[in-house]
Amino acid sequence: MTVLRTRRSRITGLIGAALAAALLVTGCSASAEDSKMASSPGSEGNALPAAEGTTTYPLTLESPYGTSILEKRPERIAAIVPNAVDTEMLLALGVKPVLSSSMVKESASQSYLLPYDAENLDTFEFAMGGTLPVEAIAASEPDLIVAVGWADGLGGLSMGDYYERLSSIAPVVTSPDTKSRMLVPWKESIRVLGETLDLSNAAEKVVAEHDQYFARVREENPQLAGLTATWAIFYGTGNGLQYLSAPGSAPATFLGELGFAENPRAKEFVTQSTVGEELLENIDADFLLIGRSAAGSEEDFDKLTGGKLFQALGAVSSGHWVGLPPRTADGGDVLWAITSGGPIGTTWAAEHIVPLISAKL
Repeated sequence: MTVLRTRRSRITGLIGAALAAALLVTGCSASAEDSKMASSPGSEGNALPAAEGTTTYPLTLESPYGTSILEKRPERIAAIVPNAVDTEMLLALGVKPVLSSSMVKESASQSYLLPYDAENLDTFEFAMGGTLPVEAIAASEPDLIVAVGWADGLGGLSMGDYYERLSSIAPVVTSPDTKSRMLVPWKESIRVLGETLDLSNAAEKVVAEHDQYFARVREENPQLAGLTATWAIFYGTGNGLQYLSAPGSAPATFLGELGFAENPRAKEFVTQSTVGEELLENIDADFLLIGRSAAGSEEDFDKLTGGKLFQALGAVSSGHWVGLPPRTADGGDVLWAITSGGPIGTTWAAEHIVPLISAKL
């Protein structure tokens, strides 16, 4: 029997905001298309690619909440993470889940997941602060439940409240670090998925193509090297401005992959992300990326960014900042892609964001 013991990789020296995945700029557009052709599920009517023969079953799936046994390679996979980042990782591997959170359609699939047929996935309805519909998950008859991208509290839910019921439906594969307030870095998670699904080579290929893409981004944009950056989102007057590029976060990892250096100020937001007026000066960096969610009106956003405290920030006074709307011209959600940090959305986000940053430096 093989025992799957995942290890949390160290994320050091990274600070910022943005993500990774479908290949884009001129130099890699061809390889991006090749990747989509190779990994898009369903091209031969199968829910997942052929087994690689690198994983031995039965497989013990250990988690902080308990242990379950995967007797054989699964065929029906339910992806239950509220923000659907596990669905994005499965699609990158060429796997079509039998069930996903509805948030995959509400945000990601309007642009960068369209080539992966995300709009046609079966989904369960989920709203932030709601409950996980265990009955709907059971009705999808999965033989594996995937929750590798679930940090505790994501979507207002705790995995510990659901693990026993979920594992009674099917074996459950989770992240080993579900207590973190940060989203689990996707590279670690996709390797867990790769081993669980006997697709370890496919997982390493996704990681390698991602790394090659961002190496080209850094090579083509040397002006970003060594600069610090901040990624924050304005969620309206209710939730205010949230600092999201604290050390170890998905946005921090993304910014580091663009070439930005660690921001010493970021450690102020490790335990809390809300930026009140008294903390506004702590978001300063060589470059600021400030997003406006759909919950924040343009008027309120302009009030924030036009205020004296914001205008006094070094990055703002030097013109080194970019404000991002809730949607891009093609309907995509860059804010979602950067903050969730999946293998497809991050590359798409970089394509949109890097030119905006370069134009201000």
